[in-house]
Amino acid sequence: MLLIDTCSDLPAAIVEELGVEVLNFPYTLAGCEHVDDFGRTQSHQEFYAAMRAGEHPTTMQVPRSSFIDVFTRYAAKGEPLLYLGFSSALSGTFDLAWLARKEVLEQYPDADIRLVDTKAAAVAEGLLVYEAARRWRDGMSLDDVERWVEAERPRLNGWFIVDDLETLRRGGRLNGAMAAAGTLLEVKPLLHITNDGRLDLKRSIRGRAKSMRALADLVAERAKDPSAQTIAVAHGDALEDAEALKAMIAERVDVVDIITMQTGPVIGAHTGPGMLAVVFWGEAQ
Repeated sequence: MLLIDTCSDLPAAIVEELGVEVLNFPYTLAGCEHVDDFGRTQSHQEFYAAMRAGEHPTTMQVPRSSFIDVFTRYAAKGEPLLYLGFSSALSGTFDLAWLARKEVLEQYPDADIRLVDTKAAAVAEGLLVYEAARRWRDGMSLDDVERWVEAERPRLNGWFIVDDLETLRRGGRLNGAMAAAGTLLEVKPLLHITNDGRLDLKRSIRGRAKSMRALADLVAERAKDPSAQTIAVAHGDALEDAEALKAMIAERVDVVDIITMQTGPVIGAHTGPGMLAVVFWGEAQ
């Protein structure tokens, strides 16, 4: 079985179609604990509306007990399990998965439980998981899926712009002076997913429209053989801008398909409403 987590931010319908097992990240909003389940119980629109109204959500790791429950269930059946997890550079969840694996192997020493750090988050994790799960669903063995992820992961190009500098500041991604100056000047940070799975501030761009064009230009400049790949666009409750970004990309390159994703609470709590992202396959970074 293939195991993923909800930081992959895939559309719920695609997750059901792929037939994978899912681990849910918890988060708190307005003093209440919720479970990220791809927007089923609390919609993404409700989540971001609360943030716009002044709420500051907090995110938590997937509990070790959740990993133990899933690992034990498959170990007891003698069925192999491959977990493709949220970047260990952004969360301690992947470390908890290793601890849970060790504990389960003490009871089931012959269990086949494999863990792969995607070194990605949100839409970047989602595109990698999507392509891996499609191959698994179509008959690729877990061995080959694991090898495919390890080989292709360095080619993943993920780029983000955010609209809410204050949210970045609270998350420690931007200092207060930069956030204040950026807000006055309408500066939009351009962030990049590094090879080791961190979010890195590459440069700042003045104005929303210009920053959106920059994302589309990056696809044209860096995508390798775009006509043979599916790419992904994600948004934090900014569907109109996401559709506009897709149109900009289509003007620049020919791609097989563009998947639209909504950024969920795990990353959305730190990037805020209005975030836009594009992920594609390019040269190894």
